[in-house]
Amino acid sequence: MKKDLNLLAILLLFFPLTVVAQNTGQIAGTVIDAETGETIIGASVGIIGSTKGDATDLDGKYSIRNLEPGVYSLTVSYISYTSQTIIEIEVTAGITTVIDVALQTEIANLDEIVVTAEAIKSGEAGLLSIQRKAVPVQDGISSEEISKSTDGNVGSAMKRVSGVSVVGGKDVYVRGLGNRYSNVQLNGSPIPSTNPNKKEAPVDILSSGIVDNIIVQKTYTPDQSGEFSGGSVQIVTKEFPNDPNFSFSYSTAYNTQATFQNYLGYNGGGSDFLGYDDGFRSLPKEVKDGEITSDAEGADIVRSLNNSWSAKNINSLPSQKISISYSDQFNQDKMPIGVVSNLSYKYETNSTSNETFRYINNYNENTGEVLLGSDYIKNTGVESTSLSAMLNIFAKPSDVTKIGLKSLYSNSSDNTFSSIEGSYYNFDNDNRQTVAEFDRRAIYSSSLSFETYFKNFMESSLEGVLSYSKAVRDLPDRRTTQYARTDAGSLEVIFPFRGNTHFFSLQNDNNYSAKIDYSLKPVDGLTVKIGGFGLYKDREFESFKLVYQDLGNNFPQSDKSLTPEEIFTPENISNGNLDIIESSSSRDSYIGEQELFAGYVSFNWSSKEKWNFVTGLRAENSAQFIDDDALIDELDILPAFNVTYRPTERTNVRGAFSVTLARPEFRELSNFNFQDFVGGRTVYGNPNLERTKIYNYDLRVEAYPNSGELLAFSVFYKEFENPIEIFYRITQNNEVRYDNIDSATLLGAEVEVRKDVTEQLRLSGNFSYIISDVSYADGASVGRQANSERAMFGQSPYTLNVNAFYLMPKIDSELTLSFNTFGKRISAVGNNEQPDDEFEQPFNKLDLSVTKRLGNAAFNASIENILSDDVVYKQGDIITNRYAVGTTFTVGFSYSFN
Repeated sequence: MKKDLNLLAILLLFFPLTVVAQNTGQIAGTVIDAETGETIIGASVGIIGSTKGDATDLDGKYSIRNLEPGVYSLTVSYISYTSQTIIEIEVTAGITTVIDVALQTEIANLDEIVVTAEAIKSGEAGLLSIQRKAVPVQDGISSEEISKSTDGNVGSAMKRVSGVSVVGGKDVYVRGLGNRYSNVQLNGSPIPSTNPNKKEAPVDILSSGIVDNIIVQKTYTPDQSGEFSGGSVQIVTKEFPNDPNFSFSYSTAYNTQATFQNYLGYNGGGSDFLGYDDGFRSLPKEVKDGEITSDAEGADIVRSLNNSWSAKNINSLPSQKISISYSDQFNQDKMPIGVVSNLSYKYETNSTSNETFRYINNYNENTGEVLLGSDYIKNTGVESTSLSAMLNIFAKPSDVTKIGLKSLYSNSSDNTFSSIEGSYYNFDNDNRQTVAEFDRRAIYSSSLSFETYFKNFMESSLEGVLSYSKAVRDLPDRRTTQYARTDAGSLEVIFPFRGNTHFFSLQNDNNYSAKIDYSLKPVDGLTVKIGGFGLYKDREFESFKLVYQDLGNNFPQSDKSLTPEEIFTPENISNGNLDIIESSSSRDSYIGEQELFAGYVSFNWSSKEKWNFVTGLRAENSAQFIDDDALIDELDILPAFNVTYRPTERTNVRGAFSVTLARPEFRELSNFNFQDFVGGRTVYGNPNLERTKIYNYDLRVEAYPNSGELLAFSVFYKEFENPIEIFYRITQNNEVRYDNIDSATLLGAEVEVRKDVTEQLRLSGNFSYIISDVSYADGASVGRQANSERAMFGQSPYTLNVNAFYLMPKIDSELTLSFNTFGKRISAVGNNEQPDDEFEQPFNKLDLSVTKRLGNAAFNASIENILSDDVVYKQGDIITNRYAVGTTFTVGFSYSFN
């Protein structure tokens, strides 16, 4: 905890709190090639009738500062391009006027182009123009569009990108494929996951105000990581802000399911509200040293543990979120330095009542009779916190060189108390279990980047990135109790099923990576790009479990109805009434390592007519180890080919083929297994897992009728070798395991639309229809499953996203209506003693938000899950899991000083 707080303090030392007012304005923007969409480095930009001007840097950006308020004309020129003059540019004090320019290649007898500033603001040089000219199939959202929305974080902003769904703020789905088949990058580096069980990208911790753009690349190119199939989400933060900005936002939310209701809690630590344990749940040193050898030693250990077991009712108040962002650019006349920073904190409480948990033990196909292995009702209270800080510092030693240091820290926690009551096949009577846990997850990520441009050597550029990231998952002293109902209806503690425990686990992940890219243009129209990438990843996971048992049947029958605080005491250990044992085994801890080395080469040939071809190869050698055993060691050659045909200026036809990968996570490869509660699901790892290879085929037709509008139709086909899925084990217990199947195929079609219906109304939406099918290697595998023919695990047959944005300029407001749904998808593959696979049912999510601006201030209100849909899982006709999330009403305020 101290290390985390020290790290946060270091970041805060650099968090500026002042803003300098300006009495002048500026003109800034980006200059690109109208044919290829590439930025132009070294273009001359000047104010007509003045000596003031600038040259575009290696990002194609320019800025002309300290302009008195008034109307100006701008000229933009570069060798081999037709010059362009923009007139009627209005400059206002303290405001940056953005003028992006697309230069045409020089044609004989073509005079200088003159356009008005109003025309160019709504012209070709926006994100959609870059998307239209891009090599791969991609979609995106710019900072301008985000700034007009009510989105407070990257997770909510991503819902506006075609083909992307974000579930729970962390699970990113691209084309219906989940985290396993997608990767999420922040400034070119993967976002580390804090979930030990799966890849997870906590995009909800990133403020939307720090984002320059979000690009979702849907076809593979060799400069990307080989772990790519559904797509790559690339989040780029601002680097050199045009204006100083200090912004503050606050929001509070009411949930119909939880707010002002009592939720289950317990007596915890003094710093739980910050997301850190203050030592209240510390693991006794004696437990790490070895097994417990005497009752006296056991009593000392129990004495050092906290004795908070029972629930108490706490009134749930509305959630609170506060965020502060600062950005500015200094020293512009010498060596520009850009600073972008953000600090945010969120606190909320929630509760889930009468959540259903069922496990099907056996199914008689002839009679339709179902035998339940467990049937529980669960009530849960949760206290959640999130604390994050980001600091990006960039410097330009010259117009063609840029250095950046990007740092991110995030800490989140869930302090949970659950009461679970119902039947289990091993019990004669119902039983009640409780779980008290404090689950902390933290991320630290830092990267140092360098980029430079060599104009006189084949217009080549060199870019390098060194990155380090750390992810922590800390679960200190998870306490469980187990009582059984007597025939009279009272509760008595029971010991045979090892349900009274203290459980401790700690996971530390460290990622070290280096990346270098070099591109050059040996001849006109041809760009060659080569590069390398290295990654070393290590994970240390350890866990300890203390179990209270009555090995000698010495615990008095008359005391079994006492509270846990009265039963699990040092006195009951020292006098021999109870035993406490350390039950951990070698499989409860592991060390995971991954070594990955990659190199690639790609060729991009673009004729000045209608064709563009990109082809290349990437080689990746990856070895994954668990406790020094090499479980996966593969060299993969990954080809990629993209072609674009432009029959008209506003129409593209794209085709692509590539081979990509999906590798198992450390948790999936380990022998570790964990059960939430007796009768709950136990997840088993599998050291024999193999990596998945995917063959991707894409065809897309896209049209851009007007600026900001898009109509696209895509078809895609994917072949999977050895996909990883979750299967129910053939056992009476609720147990699942990770395993490979032989192969799977996926065929899909996708329609995307962005349309300005009127000047005030914009509609956007996408619909994907996907058919998938799996194949088993042998007949025996088919016989062990509930269905011999089925869809892929986690794959929805359809997804639908619809957004409507209505601008009300007269009152400076915006109304946003969003709807998202998906087809039912397999959450666990059933075995042959069960009626079907388990499916997550469609969740129909309708949200409404409105924003009202008053100068630099903005007020917003939103309603989330208007339809009040529930989360439901079913296996056959049996509901295996169901809970309500309620409807959330949020109001917020923000103010920006600039």
